[in-house]
Amino acid sequence: MSARPVPLTVQPSIMYAVMTAEPLASPALLPPPSPELLRHYGSSEIGIRRLQSRPNQHLLMRKASLDDAAFTNRDMRTEALLLAEQHDGVAIDLTIPRIVEQHSDEVSLSHATQWYVVDYDELADGRLRTVGLTSFGLPEVVLRGVDEQQHAMFSAVLSGLVHRLLAEWPANDPVGHATVTLRDIAYGLGDPEASSTPKERAVELEVAFSPSDDVLTVELLSDPAEDLFAT
Repeated sequence: MSARPVPLTVQPSIMYAVMTAEPLASPALLPPPSPELLRHYGSSEIGIRRLQSRPNQHLLMRKASLDDAAFTNRDMRTEALLLAEQHDGVAIDLTIPRIVEQHSDEVSLSHATQWYVVDYDELADGRLRTVGLTSFGLPEVVLRGVDEQQHAMFSAVLSGLVHRLLAEWPANDPVGHATVTLRDIAYGLGDPEASSTPKERAVELEVAFSPSDDVLTVELLSDPAEDLFAT
């Protein structure tokens, strides 16, 4: 990943809502996301049902410098989850929006899929899009050339790429030629054995920045079925 054509976003905003049965210190400031929207971005039915009995909102909001965005995201999520655990509440990442359904001690910047969701609305046109990377000051990613019948494999490659982006941004610009290894994917998916996953298998990518859409567009230059997953 190369010299910098991607503009640096100043002070990305990070927002969480902790929904509780009894009111906490701050009044409700924002209407909570609808169940339909939460469901669209991967929230579970159990989480949505719990939310329905917790009408009181405590809002956590912070701006971060680019250099500190990843750690601010991590610390704010941990804070929101701790608050939810202490008050039998539900934490919502408002950037996506999605109910955060992990424990406070499970938050990890290495586990990329904790920080974004895949939007499948354009899958029939061969595209997958991330939602959530703007809280790190990154453009969202659009992966093109996706085989609809094998979208899970392409989504796995996307998780490995996002793992790399979160680890290297903003020190390195993502635009240019990139390599995503099987180990990157294991980290991105939160595999506890990621550190021992082979890194010799890799897929080649080309990343470009589209200023008109403010997204990173990604093209695969090799076949992930062959280069990553063939036995």
